[in-house]
Amino acid sequence: MEGIVRIIALAIIVEGLVEYGKSIGKAFAGDDRKMAITQLGAVVGGVVVSVAAGADLFAALGIHFVWPWLGVALTGIVISRGANYVSDFVGRLHKGKESA
Repeated sequence: MEGIVRIIALAIIVEGLVEYGKSIGKAFAGDDRKMAITQLGAVVGGVVVSVAAGADLFAALGIHFVWPWLGVALTGIVISRGANYVSDFVGRLHKGKESA
């Protein structure tokens, strides 16, 4: 069951990364540079905070990457999306555990 939860967690983060990338890309393409820069600033801020705190959501879930910094960086990106996204992320993981 733990393996299924790990796969669900990775699927959720990849989906989030794709959506974030699309959002930033659309903002740049639509000439909304302020929005794109704000979102990129949030990513940088989230990663900096995550690195400074040594926060690694994925290690806490038992997911260890070949490059240890990747879990911290991805955690920063999750943090950058805000509390609502983090709450949704945790809710989806919990839902995935229940159905596994």
